[in-house]
Amino acid sequence: MFGATGAQGGGLVDAILAAPESGFTVRALTRDPTSDKAKALEARGAQVAAVDLDDPSSIAAALDGVYGAFVVTFFWAHMDPAKETAQATAVAEAAKAAGVQHI
Repeated sequence: MFGATGAQGGGLVDAILAAPESGFTVRALTRDPTSDKAKALEARGAQVAAVDLDDPSSIAAALDGVYGAFVVTFFWAHMDPAKETAQATAVAEAAKAAGVQHI
């Protein structure tokens, strides 16, 4: 779950954590795993890991072994459409290489 500590990703995290019978585990991916929001997710049972959308190896590690991914880019942090496209492309390529079933 890219953007797990934000509004969009956070809503999906809440839904999955509220349904333990689903059999899904949340891997909350965030730029800052030491943030209060990340620590709160970890306390609720999510696996929290750092991810840097500008680092393909970071993305590959984040997607290793996952079934599905919800992806939110961080456009407002840089306001650069070309950078957002590059980040989204890197995620798509890593997801394909990792065999992610749903993205």
